[in-house]
Amino acid sequence: MKRVWIAVALIILSGFLCAFERIQVDKTCNQLISMLEQAQEYEQADEKELRDKKIDEIQEYWNKNNNLIYVFSEHGGLDELAKNIRSLRQAHNMKSALAETKTLVIVFYENEKLTLANIF
Repeated sequence: MKRVWIAVALIILSGFLCAFERIQVDKTCNQLISMLEQAQEYEQADEKELRDKKIDEIQEYWNKNNNLIYVFSEHGGLDELAKNIRSLRQAHNMKSALAETKTLVIVFYENEKLTLANIF
């Protein structure tokens, strides 16, 4: 009987960890997409100071949250995303760099969704 309770506790713990991971990925991806869209708007309006401040915010937000996301997610897609976020300031073509980073966030989010295709 003791083994059954241990198994039940582990199943409940797994469920909570899965829910926690979903919440963190959703929150982080939505925040990053919002910040990247603001940076894109500043880039289109040719407001380089505001764009650079927003990029600094994006990089600070990423540095604060990436360790937690790395615990729960596949590292392959995250490595490319991290590289793009960390190199945004050095980009030669800022419009394409922001668009590519936003696309990587969306792809990561889609790959981390709880769907049958992602499970199997």
